[in-house]
Amino acid sequence: MYIYESSGKNKAEAEEQALEDLGLDRDEVIFEAVNSGRSGIFGFVSRKPQMVRVFPREGMVSAEKIIEGTLLTIIKKMGIEAQVKQVGEKEGNIYVEIASEDSGILIGKHGRNLDALQFIINLLVDSRVREGRRVMLDVESYREKRKQSLTRLANSVAARVSRSRQSIALDYMNPYERRIVHLALEDDDRVFTKSDGNGVYKRVRIIPADSARERDLHDLDPIDDDDDLNPEVLDREINGNR
Repeated sequence: MYIYESSGKNKAEAEEQALEDLGLDRDEVIFEAVNSGRSGIFGFVSRKPQMVRVFPREGMVSAEKIIEGTLLTIIKKMGIEAQVKQVGEKEGNIYVEIASEDSGILIGKHGRNLDALQFIINLLVDSRVREGRRVMLDVESYREKRKQSLTRLANSVAARVSRSRQSIALDYMNPYERRIVHLALEDDDRVFTKSDGNGVYKRVRIIPADSARERDLHDLDPIDDDDDLNPEVLDREINGNR
């Protein structure tokens, strides 16, 4: 599978642009021309950009570069300009930080576009290339800011629940965000948390610690097993095969 698409006035220019964008050497990749760079009928020829696709030579391109190229190609096909600021390891995952003037579009409402993009990149990049690690995407540090916001929200709602003795359900969240809330209140003796609902997006309910009836009604484990959006979890949850 190709990892990047690049264009230029001719094949040589397109190839050089791809190597520059990815920071790779020519002997690390294989190029394939997508079009001839020209089109026309009745003898009239019009120039079109020459497009090339980049394929990594086996064992010569790192997982990080493969992920970076594939991700930038996907984003480009969305009509968005973006740059990969950082690729590294974080909490056992491959963490990719993206920068873009259209960051709001990439993130989407409650981060759902970002979740979808993350799902796609995990599907496209073979798990053997990733060495079983998951790819976690972030845009302009959105996930870290979201983590801080959810932690504050969890503590604030826990205080309200403790005072009112009434449980409160938070908005729908993906597995990664639910885990943040669960862990934020894990050692809070005033409350306990459970996930309500079916599918990928569920609600975390914060419940008074002494509410035995509600504890009995909620038999899900407080910490979601699916601590990150990934193809295996999404396929299982979307198809109801838990």
